[in-house]
Amino acid sequence: MDKLKEQVKKTIEEHQMLQPGSRVIAALSGGADSVCLLGILKELEGELGIALRAVHVHHGLRGQEADRDAAFAQAFCGKLSVPCHIIRVDVRSFASVHGMSEEEAGRRLRYEALEREAEAWEAEEGLIRNADGVPFPVRIAAAHHSKDQAETILHNLLRGSGLRGLRGMPWTRGRIIRPLLGADRGDILAWLNAKGYSWVEDSTNNSEDYTRNRIRHHILPEIEREVNPRAAANLLRLGELAGLADAYLEEQGACWAKGYGQQREDGSLFLPDEAFAEGKEKAKAPKIVCMYGLLEILKEMAGSGKDIGFVHVEQTLMLMKKQVGSRVFLPQGMTAKREYGGMSVSRRISVSVPGTENCANAGGRNGGDSSGRPENMDLPAVEIETFSYKKGEEIPKNVYTKWFDCDKIKSMPVVRTRRQGDYMLLEDGSRKSIRRFMIDAKIPREKREQVPLLADGSHVMWIIGYRISGYYKIGPDTSRVMEVRVKTSVNGAS
Repeated sequence: MDKLKEQVKKTIEEHQMLQPGSRVIAALSGGADSVCLLGILKELEGELGIALRAVHVHHGLRGQEADRDAAFAQAFCGKLSVPCHIIRVDVRSFASVHGMSEEEAGRRLRYEALEREAEAWEAEEGLIRNADGVPFPVRIAAAHHSKDQAETILHNLLRGSGLRGLRGMPWTRGRIIRPLLGADRGDILAWLNAKGYSWVEDSTNNSEDYTRNRIRHHILPEIEREVNPRAAANLLRLGELAGLADAYLEEQGACWAKGYGQQREDGSLFLPDEAFAEGKEKAKAPKIVCMYGLLEILKEMAGSGKDIGFVHVEQTLMLMKKQVGSRVFLPQGMTAKREYGGMSVSRRISVSVPGTENCANAGGRNGGDSSGRPENMDLPAVEIETFSYKKGEEIPKNVYTKWFDCDKIKSMPVVRTRRQGDYMLLEDGSRKSIRRFMIDAKIPREKREQVPLLADGSHVMWIIGYRISGYYKIGPDTSRVMEVRVKTSVNGAS
């Protein structure tokens, strides 16, 4: 076995990216890196016991050059006997409508297209389980390599990122796997030349309009010439250390948040003074642990980490030195407020609760037309109670009261609306995206962003008004129950 292929196989095994029976979609741009990855995965297909497909996303940019890339991808897959799907998206229109750069729009549409293909493959062939009977999803293989990683870490460092950004790209994230992340670009080109494989060049890779290109072509090479020729290798080592430190602090912060966070009936979270106590008389968590804990709380309450960073954590922490009533307004509609005995964090967003069109004040603002029907309501407030479970105890059948196996909950549950990557597990253990559930449930497209969810990270515990995830259901091994009650009076509901 050649050196690079052996390295890729070792990476796959060490990071448990694939198992016998896994299905893999290779993201194929037609560039050298993606051609190399698909070629190696094809050679390992029988040895690893995997099924392989490729997807090329045509962004609707670069005119004939983009058409050339799509044709190349189709032809290369034909040569390898790998099924290939060309997906066309309109990056320019999407960027204009959503007020983002074409680079950001292209990345978002590309991953959404790959995610849809993965879901379609799962629906097409059904559930695949490993030897232990555990289901695993279709994987998406991206061709990032070690130089990409070094550039990402440097980019994040220059942007003022915390430890999380210095980790760079993870080896795996959800469906995404990066088997080439430890490979050197020179080794990739050498492998392609040895195999006689050609590839195409994207002209935008040379454009100085993109920050990453300026880092790739000028900043990092200048550092390697003038400061340290091993700068890229040292950045990778920094990323590994930052990843270890970040993972540890994230775990400690989650414990801090779970230990001190007190959920209120109005949906806000209260943190007592003792969570931030300083001095010898009270136990004090290091400031960095408090910061990670607050970051975890803000992310969970917002429903994602987008636009939330340590700068917002520092603003929130400053409240502890201010007078009662002081506030800090944060992204995603969140507010932190100094109160007697501590601080609170809350979020307000206008959504509707399915089936509550005729209810009065569903945990939020009153309002509506002359018929008394609310036009907009806040996310529903919930009451949460935990208690020991006695086997045989009858589980409530109220539409808006649900029981969950408390010991299976990994993070602080939060009520929010959907986001990319959300999923739930069905009764048979299969994984289903919330997007697919809403389509199958025939929820109108314009209503899908309004359906409230109770989420444990990206795992949706409860699509409120519809169903709960099979993973959290009460079972023979349940010892503790989390009861969640939506504070809503629904006509006709018990």
